[in-house]
Amino acid sequence: MLKIFDFNIQLPEFIDKGLTKPAEAVGKTLTSTWELVFGGFDFYVQKVQHNRQLAFESFKLEVKEKIAKVPLENLTEPPIHILGPTLEASKYYFEQQVLRSMFANLIAASINKDAVNQIHPSFIETIKQLSALDAKNLSLFKDEISFPIVNYDFLLIDNGYATYKTNVFLENKKENDIDLNSTSITNLNRLGLVAVIYKTHLKDLSLYDKFEKSDLFLSVKQQIKSPDALNTSLKKYKDISITKGIVDITPYGQNFINICM
Repeated sequence: MLKIFDFNIQLPEFIDKGLTKPAEAVGKTLTSTWELVFGGFDFYVQKVQHNRQLAFESFKLEVKEKIAKVPLENLTEPPIHILGPTLEASKYYFEQQVLRSMFANLIAASINKDAVNQIHPSFIETIKQLSALDAKNLSLFKDEISFPIVNYDFLLIDNGYATYKTNVFLENKKENDIDLNSTSITNLNRLGLVAVIYKTHLKDLSLYDKFEKSDLFLSVKQQIKSPDALNTSLKKYKDISITKGIVDITPYGQNFINICM
């Protein structure tokens, strides 16, 4: 069982109360000042512990619910090399709802004979390296195996080019920050969950239109074309364009979604 530690910060005894009255008064002053300075910290720790306890109870409930959905005829002894490390890792991540659900799914899959063979031991470390945004972007691949992705490139005056933004991904409607989504897709690619390819592109070229209509793309294009660009760092560029690519779910990523999501 996971243990929730109780951090009970006691006020220190600076001066033995059995000493003289003046010494006792000094002790009270020191104690009062200590409480004034660190009392808020004590409250903060209690609040953190309270929130952690609530998250832990939610985690236990979620695990129970997912285990209850496993058909009785499918129950099997969980591999200890999966269950043990999963429980150990989960105690550091169950406060994040998205990751908590992934660990609960993994635990339930470990006792399901129809799912256990699809579990790779690395799934545990993969969950630990995902952010909430990573999980949301990966969940988009539940229904689609491929999405358009591009690089934003500056076209130089001398006909060369310089990459401005890499792995621009616009499928997440709830997160519009291009840099955050780029970092997320790059991490999913690093973990082998998705594959980013620029040697080819989707057949339906209209799927790439939105990249040239984004606020960032249009703003930079306007700045480059502006007469004022001659007095800025943009003067060496003559335009901005896109390099089309594809981001695909990998077999590893598909298995991870089936088990953990």
